[in-house]
Amino acid sequence: MRVANTIYIGDTDIRVLMTRGRNPRRWGSVPLEPGLVRDGLILDEKVVADKVKEVCQSYGIGSGRIIAGISGINCLYRLISLPALPKELLAEAVEREAGRVLGVSMEQLYLSWQTMSSLPDETLVYLAAAPKDTVDALISTLRRAGFNPYLMDLVPLALARTITEPRAIVVDVQPASFDIVIVTEGMPQVVRSVPLGGVAGSLEGKVSLVREELNRAITFYDSGHGDKLLDASVPILVSGELAGREDVWEMLASGQERSVRGLPSPMETPDGFPAEWYMANIGLALKEVMAAEKGAIEYSEINFNALPLRFIPRKRPLSEFLLIPTIIVGIALVVFAAFTVMGTSAQTSALRAELASLNQRAIAQGIQPQTIIELNNKVSALEASAGSFAATFDMFEGRRDELNGDLAEINKALSVGGVDLEKVNHDGDTAVVSGLADGENAVLRYARSLRSSGRFDLVVISAVHLEEEGRMGFIITLTKEEAEPL
Repeated sequence: MRVANTIYIGDTDIRVLMTRGRNPRRWGSVPLEPGLVRDGLILDEKVVADKVKEVCQSYGIGSGRIIAGISGINCLYRLISLPALPKELLAEAVEREAGRVLGVSMEQLYLSWQTMSSLPDETLVYLAAAPKDTVDALISTLRRAGFNPYLMDLVPLALARTITEPRAIVVDVQPASFDIVIVTEGMPQVVRSVPLGGVAGSLEGKVSLVREELNRAITFYDSGHGDKLLDASVPILVSGELAGREDVWEMLASGQERSVRGLPSPMETPDGFPAEWYMANIGLALKEVMAAEKGAIEYSEINFNALPLRFIPRKRPLSEFLLIPTIIVGIALVVFAAFTVMGTSAQTSALRAELASLNQRAIAQGIQPQTIIELNNKVSALEASAGSFAATFDMFEGRRDELNGDLAEINKALSVGGVDLEKVNHDGDTAVVSGLADGENAVLRYARSLRSSGRFDLVVISAVHLEEEGRMGFIITLTKEEAEPL
């Protein structure tokens, strides 16, 4: 079973949860002083990073890979419809449509999206956009603390993932904010994340504000789904601060016959585990569970990685580890060849001395022993081998320098940024370089850098295609003309 380490940094505390499959193993929290985090934005990265270290060390959460949650405050969500498009054009179309329907500058937002269905003439796409400053501060803080986030999710979407009913309304109330998520048929249809502000210390004020926003969210949903209204059969599921306050649940229903009950955990609940306070972390951990348990359709269908592409751990560029081993191998082969030539020469010299001695004795005795004939044959064979090794040594030494020079230039050109190499094939006169780039412009910059080096006579972009993760796969062919004979 997969192990998942999760963390959520709220305005008032940090919560961590480690699960193995559906079984919570370790959990804990540490409070945050006022002013360190406001509306999900970390204002003092150093202090919060120290707090992250403290809570993780206290509850046995090892450093390294972690799944991070980010506040839904100031985030935007939309379900959009696009015409059927080729896969390689979809990403650009989504970004353009997102800029139009969200009505804000996309320069300040990180966009995440997931295709929901594709009909012959339509593609449905679910969008979520998070403020760049909030995301950047979270990633920077976690890295300061020694953690490398590899998955990220917006807290409202993580909460939606915990629902095991086809239609429900989630209300999660925390000390400084609350989230409302209306989910139907596995889709978060309406999401509201609201800071509590001046009513943070008053339970009555919180309940009043939550009820107001809840009625607004239900009205908004019903206005766009006249054929599937949120009737009384759709329950309100509460977590966080209101989970144990059944005395105020009736106030949330606003006089309707809609049932209100605690949000049940889709994971095991070992003794002492306050699941109602860790629902966001549970939703984060379920990202791993869903990956391991194919067909877990009881959860929300939305399960993209909201971690921006620039922060996703990438494979180390091939050039980082290709060049040095190539040089090492080249040196090893040169040394081997050199020792081989030296050994062969030494052996030939010894046989030459022995042959001269035998020749002198044979001349003195007037005979031609068979041994002399055999030694002559051995000497001739060894001399031929020594010549062959010497020629190979000279040829390899020259090709080694050429190969390493080419690889050095291929690696140097990566300084343009946005390009990772996956494979380099080199047959002497032609090198074929393949990898991933952040876009077509990055591929073009890399190709121009290779051309400007002057080392290759022809640099051709042989192929460009869109990969699953939204990056551009590319193949570049580098050709060197044979030198004119002198």
